[in-house]
Amino acid sequence: MTNTNIPRDIKTYNTYINQTNDYLTLGNPTNATRFGWSASQLATWQGFLNDWKPKFTLYSDRKGGYTTDIKNDLELIIDNTISYDKVNKLINKVKATSGLTSQDCSTFRISQSLAAAPTGAHPLTKTKVIDKILPTAELVFPKFEVIGGGVLRVKCFTSISESGRAHKLKGFDLVEYAFGVFYLGAANLPTTYTDPRLTITHSSRASFLLNTTPYTANLTALANGATTPAKIAVFFFHWAKSKHPTLDGPWSGPYTTQIL
Repeated sequence: MTNTNIPRDIKTYNTYINQTNDYLTLGNPTNATRFGWSASQLATWQGFLNDWKPKFTLYSDRKGGYTTDIKNDLELIIDNTISYDKVNKLINKVKATSGLTSQDCSTFRISQSLAAAPTGAHPLTKTKVIDKILPTAELVFPKFEVIGGGVLRVKCFTSISESGRAHKLKGFDLVEYAFGVFYLGAANLPTTYTDPRLTITHSSRASFLLNTTPYTANLTALANGATTPAKIAVFFFHWAKSKHPTLDGPWSGPYTTQIL
C-alpha cells in the first residue's frame, strides 16, 4: 500500500478534499500558486471534489442513497487522488514550499515540524544562538535527489565524501543557499552567489525538500513549437550563523542538478 498523507477513510477524506480545495484558492497569490501547482493540477484536484460531492451525499443517506456501488465509487476516487499525487508530487510540493506555515501543514496533514524551519533571507536574530569565535573555512558539500514534480531533496555534508547522514557543521545552525532555475544548455549561467538571478534563502536542517516550481523567472520564452529543454537548478551554499552573519563560512559552488 502506498504511503500517503491523503486519508483513505471515506469520512476523513471528505473533510480533507473539501478543506484543501478551499485552502488552495485563498490568498493573493493563491496558495496553489505559492505551492507551485499548475492550473491543470489545481483543476484536477477540484475535479476530484466535484466527482466526490454527489456520491458522498448518497453515501451519507443510509436509508435511501447508500449502496455498495456508491461506497466502491468513493474508494475509487480516493485511490485516483492518491495515484495522481504520486505521479505529480503535489503534497511533496507543499512540503517543500518556502515559508511553510502551521496552517499549511494542518490543512494537508503533514508534520508541523516542517513549518518550524526558518525560511527567507538570512535572519539577524534568533532565540537560540550558537557562538563561534572565528569564521570557518569549511565548505558545504551538497548531494541532490530528484523527487519529481520540480521537487528536490537537498542533503548537505561537511566533507566531499558525503559520508553518513546529512549534517551541519558544528557551531553553525543554518545552511544558507542561493539558487535559480535555468534551461539546460543556457549561456551565462551564474558563477557567483551574488548573481541577481538567484534567490538566497536558508534551512535549519541539513536535509530538506525544495520546491523549485515557483522559480521560473529565469526561463526564457521559447519559439512556437519549440521543444521545452530540460531544466536545471544552479546552487551556491555556505554554513551560516543566525545571529552572527559576519562569522558565516565561505560560499561554495556552483553546483547543478537536473529537475524533473
